[in-house]
Amino acid sequence: MNIKKERTPAELPSAIKNFEEISENIKRHKPLIFLDFDGTLAPIVEHHADAAISSEMKGLVEKLAKKFSLAVVSGRGLADVSKKAGIDNIYYAGSHGYEISGPNGFSKDHEEAEKVLPVFEKIEPMLKEELKHIQGVDFERKKFTLAVHYRQVAKEHEQEVHDLVLKTVSEYPELSKAEGKKVIEIKPSIDWHKGKAVEFLKSQLGAGPEDFSIYVGDDVTDEDAFKYVKNNLGILVGEHSQNTYADYGVQDLEEVKELFREILKLKV
Repeated sequence: MNIKKERTPAELPSAIKNFEEISENIKRHKPLIFLDFDGTLAPIVEHHADAAISSEMKGLVEKLAKKFSLAVVSGRGLADVSKKAGIDNIYYAGSHGYEISGPNGFSKDHEEAEKVLPVFEKIEPMLKEELKHIQGVDFERKKFTLAVHYRQVAKEHEQEVHDLVLKTVSEYPELSKAEGKKVIEIKPSIDWHKGKAVEFLKSQLGAGPEDFSIYVGDDVTDEDAFKYVKNNLGILVGEHSQNTYADYGVQDLEEVKELFREILKLKV
């Protein structure tokens, strides 16, 4: 396990300004590429259902997928992220990797997570009742996780949302919660995250754990991939509320597109 040193997002060197360093790695070891969706391929929006990938970004990812083994790894449900990305013949890991699909009908759900599904059927209506008095709370149910979005909640009520969610989740040892950008993700309490999903995908893509990969993401949940995936170059988009284990940073989606264009120019 390659444990990296954490630092603030502001301390990260620019992936654009230091692309020559990155390109040497890419030319030497043709990488596998893993991409988050929201905040990386599609802009963060007020209502999660409105997120959309631009035709320009989609075109660049499709070109990358023809040149490299590529997967989209997202907190969104599998059906949702694959529909919104709309790119054929690549792997998708939805719900933080609890459900995965790929070319030629490949499909895999996390077996331990399936045992927790009845608990979600109980807590979803319970949380909706607990939080119904707070305006702006938005629920997103995926197969293996439940996201509580509070981007539309008044700042003075944000802590109340956190407290009520924590109170409910703490009553169920089968569940845990993770923080994202204005979202609380309720997940099965299983040792599984985006980093482990990437390691699994590496094996599905015919690579070993030591093979070189690049992971581009913007959220706290992407830190598990930055930190734990072996021989992985992490690129953080923008910044989030915590320190990061990424190796480089890009400022926004425009720089993500610039990064992709530079990678596509390389002969590997």
